[in-house]
Amino acid sequence: MAAKKALKKCLQKLSSKEFKEFTDSLLDREGEPRVYKNQIEGKDYMEVTNVMVNVFSEKNVLSVAAEVLRDANLEGLADELGAAAPPPAGVKVVAGPTSASPAPSSGSLSEKEFVDKYRAELAKKLTDTNPLLDLLCSKKVLNDNSYAEIKALPTDNQRMSKLLFGSYVKSAPTCSILFNYLKDEQPFLVEELLES
Repeated sequence: MAAKKALKKCLQKLSSKEFKEFTDSLLDREGEPRVYKNQIEGKDYMEVTNVMVNVFSEKNVLSVAAEVLRDANLEGLADELGAAAPPPAGVKVVAGPTSASPAPSSGSLSEKEFVDKYRAELAKKLTDTNPLLDLLCSKKVLNDNSYAEIKALPTDNQRMSKLLFGSYVKSAPTCSILFNYLKDEQPFLVEELLES
């Protein structure tokens, strides 16, 4: 609830022109999950706040809002909101899957940097894609059509390639979802990649 309140307070501070720039940037934002015009057209800051929390989750909404504010050239508010944000998508990865693991020798990577760096290896090495696809659909990273399209591919390798090299897992929040899934379900793969 604190994230929703912080976002509402931030959007209240925007002038009409700045609010329009914010909503335009929100609509232009690439990657999934995303907000569509029919969800926010003609809505006030309270309604836009509710839509954003529903789409991005309480956990990720502040980091997404800060990203959108920066895209709308509202850096001051983005910094202010970023300070209120918990670190969901920007958490630094400094250890492998267990607390006993040493920090990777290559330095720390954000979750997005990890996914971007190891995208090809993940596409090759991840098997049994069904739980991941189900998670991404439940988190609204994939809509029903995208989910069905990817599920219809004949092999796990093809499904992972479509997922990782398409437009689905590009933003920091979606990379965070993928990374946390990997950390929980494939900890040895994460450790292997970090040590390579």
